[in-house]
Amino acid sequence: MAGVTINPVLTSNAPGTFGVSWDGLMQGMAMPDPAVRFFLASGFLDLAAPLPMWGGVAISELVPTFPASPPLTPDVSLQGQIDRATNISTVGAALSLTGFSVFDQAYGMVNSPQSPVPLGFPGGQVMFYRLGSGARIAVAAEASLVGQGSIIAQQVSWDWDTQTLVPFNAAYAANLLTAAVFAATGGGQVTFTTTSAHGVGVGQVFDISGGAGVTNPAGYNGTYRSIAGTTGSTLIGQRIVNQGVNPGAYVSGGQLDAGGGALPVRVLKVQPTNNMTVSYDPVAGFATWNRNAAAALILI
Repeated sequence: MAGVTINPVLTSNAPGTFGVSWDGLMQGMAMPDPAVRFFLASGFLDLAAPLPMWGGVAISELVPTFPASPPLTPDVSLQGQIDRATNISTVGAALSLTGFSVFDQAYGMVNSPQSPVPLGFPGGQVMFYRLGSGARIAVAAEASLVGQGSIIAQQVSWDWDTQTLVPFNAAYAANLLTAAVFAATGGGQVTFTTTSAHGVGVGQVFDISGGAGVTNPAGYNGTYRSIAGTTGSTLIGQRIVNQGVNPGAYVSGGQLDAGGGALPVRVLKVQPTNNMTVSYDPVAGFATWNRNAAAALILI
């Protein structure tokens, strides 16, 4: 379960407070709109959530359960139970996408000098807009997204692991791994073998996780971009973070997470630099601002 990590006696200043000229997007902030602001909703983060919540995250809203023995669970008067979405579905699959979290009026979130991004913790408040609300929300994006001059109805996908808007990838199902081999070629790449044909194309972003069995070693888990040679049940990926790190000899476990599919949004703006997006350190439990990242404005 995610918890608050804080040093209450540390004092500091907000970096970049003075003399800043900025014309970018801030992840998790909705654009002011008098016709839409009344659709802003709140809920509470699932008590079993492994990560805290921040703005600009794809969420799934669940019907709350009545507490068996108060106050061990949040009161249902706090409205829906919120968890991170894991898929795009039109048939109500578990943890399918229902909206996006925002920082707007998120007064229950916590920040600190070490972790300046406001975070919501299990049982705490989460503010969000549902799909179909007409809200315009800034989200983290890949700089490779098509920007100026492209139609707003361009198909895009969502990376559930990094919470990032990415170029369109055709939908593919989860697939168990049978092998993984690291090579130092090109700064480090991994060749995965899946149980069956995976459906991932060259140039797509994909995620490897513990899946149905813990990946051993866990260093193979992470986000990759597929490169030439990816076909059938062979999946060759360039790690997006820590590219040159050798995880060691693969033993067992792990899976290709389900991904791809068209995100049901309209892309109103793509800005490759000069934006503020969230960077989360799961070891320290801190969330900081990346002040020169790519971001997009989406209509949901």
